[in-house]
Amino acid sequence: MLSITQWDRNNNYRELQSAPGVFHEALKYVLRGETRFHVRNGGGADYDLVYTQNDAWAKADAMFPDSAFFKSELIFPPYFFYDEEDLGRINLDILDGFDEVFFEEANEYTLAIARLALRHTRLAVTFADEHARVCAWLAGSAKIRKAPEAANALYVQKAYYPVYDTRDRFSSLGLFHSMFLLQWLTDLPRENIRYLELTIRKTEGIGSILSTYSKVSQAFEKLGIAVYLSPGCTRYSDDMLARYFALGGTPKDATPSNTAFAKCFNASVLNYFVQRNPVMMDLSVMQPAFVEQMREYADQVLGEKKALGVLLRGTDYVIANFAGSYRPADIDDCVRAIRKRMERYGYDRIFLATEDQSYLERMLMEFPRRVIAVSQERHSVSDFKAVKYISDLEKSERSGRDYEAMVEDTTVNYLYAMYMLSRCESLLANCMCNGVNFATSFNGGKYVRNEIVNEGRDRD
Repeated sequence: MLSITQWDRNNNYRELQSAPGVFHEALKYVLRGETRFHVRNGGGADYDLVYTQNDAWAKADAMFPDSAFFKSELIFPPYFFYDEEDLGRINLDILDGFDEVFFEEANEYTLAIARLALRHTRLAVTFADEHARVCAWLAGSAKIRKAPEAANALYVQKAYYPVYDTRDRFSSLGLFHSMFLLQWLTDLPRENIRYLELTIRKTEGIGSILSTYSKVSQAFEKLGIAVYLSPGCTRYSDDMLARYFALGGTPKDATPSNTAFAKCFNASVLNYFVQRNPVMMDLSVMQPAFVEQMREYADQVLGEKKALGVLLRGTDYVIANFAGSYRPADIDDCVRAIRKRMERYGYDRIFLATEDQSYLERMLMEFPRRVIAVSQERHSVSDFKAVKYISDLEKSERSGRDYEAMVEDTTVNYLYAMYMLSRCESLLANCMCNGVNFATSFNGGKYVRNEIVNEGRDRD
């Protein structure tokens, strides 16, 4: 990203002319290693442009999650090449529903978005940054104010913004990436793009795979682009996925001339264009015969019991150091919240879904003879001293066919557990996770109460 700053009179840099295309001109030389430029501004004040690598800028911010999941892979591409005139590959609809777009800072991306808003929407455009005045092409069109005028304003802040599904607040980098995502994914003309091949990280579990597939599919279906999983991209074999899930395969007519390829998981998925879509995974995502097996099992185990579904995500979720609603609540707070609901609403049983052995043992101790759980392999936080993800731990313990058999067994048990949660009267989870999405989607909106105990605050 190129930022505007005062002319540095102590050093010589390449001189450019101020115009709407000045940022594209500067990026040509950024590719050659230059990072600062003098800009002559005709009758206005001269200024400098300073280049900062996008991903490094975001990850250096104090608000960026201190988690290997986010830090280990690219989240914000460099965008050396983009075209504000290629409207077919710009998600302008993100600006819909607002009366004003307010920018704290004038920089390469906010000025590009401001031009788009002025030319193709009826939005009022406002900057808090006086540097916007150096752009003659904005004169008379954009206002300089310290705060938005409209109550219904899209707010674009200078600092990194760590939330990807908020419709009315972004960082400039986050908004630009969400709008120009398709231009980063492919150089194909919009009219040629029929498919998106989605690659999932090998560390992702089945919950993440299906929820991501759901969100990405919805996002690109709005553009008339069908999504399919890249063959062999997950830690699950394609044969295993086909046995349990109705995901479909690679279209027969998909070719590089009609397909965009999403190879970088975080950069492709962690943006508002994708994350604004709800997880929609009803039971049709699974093969009918498998659904019937789970239904028969739940009928036998739960019967007519009034059950509270409890989802306690632990192990690698604890050490991942997630923030906000994704950070698992303390187990003591969870026990108090469960006990309160058991007493208040008269539940007969608790169905517990957890991959954490210590959580299972604690629940059996706290609620003797009232806990039901699927038999499965479980782990503890102490198992993760040398690894970060459950997938790493599984690979360290098994290999070859033993590994494939274990992964399939774990996946089937997980799906049984999520289905059992969906059959309970209410759901209580210790954090937001893909399991919550699964259970809620399978439940079809019938939960009496659907709650998350987060950061020690019992919301009931």
